[in-house]
Amino acid sequence: MDLFNEGLDIPAIDTVLLLRPTESAVVFLQQLGRGLRLSPDTGKSCLTVLDFIGQQHRRFRFDLRYRALLGCSRRQLEDQLAQGFPFLPPGCRLVLDRVSSERVLANLRQCLPSRRPQLLQELRALAAEGVIGPSSGLAHWLEALAMEPADFYGIRGAGFTALRRELGWLPPHLAGAPHPQEERLSRAIAAGLLHLDDPDRLRATAASLAASAPHDPQALSERERRQWLMLTAQLFGTGRQWRPLDQALEVLWQAGAWREELIQLLELLAERADRRLHPLPWALPVPLRVHGHYSRAEIEAAFGVLSTDAPWIHREGVLWHQASATDLLFITLRKSEALFSPSTRYRDLALGPSLFHWESQSTTTAASPTGQRYIHHASRGSRVLLFVREQRKQDGRPGAPTEPFVCLGFATYESHEGERPMAIRWRLEREIPAAWLPVMALAV
Repeated sequence: MDLFNEGLDIPAIDTVLLLRPTESAVVFLQQLGRGLRLSPDTGKSCLTVLDFIGQQHRRFRFDLRYRALLGCSRRQLEDQLAQGFPFLPPGCRLVLDRVSSERVLANLRQCLPSRRPQLLQELRALAAEGVIGPSSGLAHWLEALAMEPADFYGIRGAGFTALRRELGWLPPHLAGAPHPQEERLSRAIAAGLLHLDDPDRLRATAASLAASAPHDPQALSERERRQWLMLTAQLFGTGRQWRPLDQALEVLWQAGAWREELIQLLELLAERADRRLHPLPWALPVPLRVHGHYSRAEIEAAFGVLSTDAPWIHREGVLWHQASATDLLFITLRKSEALFSPSTRYRDLALGPSLFHWESQSTTTAASPTGQRYIHHASRGSRVLLFVREQRKQDGRPGAPTEPFVCLGFATYESHEGERPMAIRWRLEREIPAAWLPVMALAV
């Protein structure tokens, strides 16, 4: 059965028939790869795939296959499918006929539980089959359910701890009434933790959370203190919801059952982190890494801007951080009319792997102190650090979690045109990963 899954190299193959059921995305990509070889001798221009498996099984997961191929979320896959896959690399096409598109879309919308009662029913069915049980961890649950963390935590009331309690699966030392903050903390996972992708930070935090007692904030190094504040700002919030670090840590250790869930989640996210991150080339205690994803609150906490004395995050697209002599540029590529005024819908986009076009605030001139700081930052000893996201809300949906920024690292001034706003070209110290360029090169 598995004779031709891998190792077969016949470049001329231009048609693949899928007849072997598999729940493995890796095996699926291996099967598909048999027909993706370039074949200059035959002039092959495309691969035709005939899938005879999906329609035979009601619970067949089309989304797992396409997401493994495209590297996108389930909701992003739905949008790409409806739009004809517009973000493929140059020279690549993925074409589905109308009937196939309709069937895949229908499958995406019905293959996963979408409400808490459905999820509980599915968990009880898996338990009856012996697939999961009281000792099963979060990673085991997600594997058995064939769900991503975002799918699982996107269901209202679908916390791992709360569901284990309802199923009677919590160990005796963690059983009992939930902590008063448990529901709020569970909601914070979907809204503010699932983007975390720095494996070193995730593992270090998980190990610290496993301690029998919380850390004394006064005994932490400045970098460690800021790293904890990045987490607690995401869990408890900023502004009026802000909690001083000692109080936030006290709540986490009081909520023992939920803290165990948080540890498992952080370990899972660390295991799934698949992109290489790079340290910022300086000695300051700023726990950020180039090409990592961070919320605005995390970034300001990392720079020491967000604190008990100043718990509100800034809203401007540029933040001058005097202590480190750094301009922090917060860039949203797709600016909706509902969220951005005409004077703030700047044209920002990547011009290539190392070059980024950015428009300053609408009042900035080249002769102004701010404009001069941008132009002469290298000679004056200041830095420019870029944080970019595609849009304000994840998947562009109202009510969805706020999309995090990706840290593109330091940039140097190259040239500019005009003023009010200034159109500046920044040269990045590290290239933008190729997978991000199709989105970052599109300005709306």
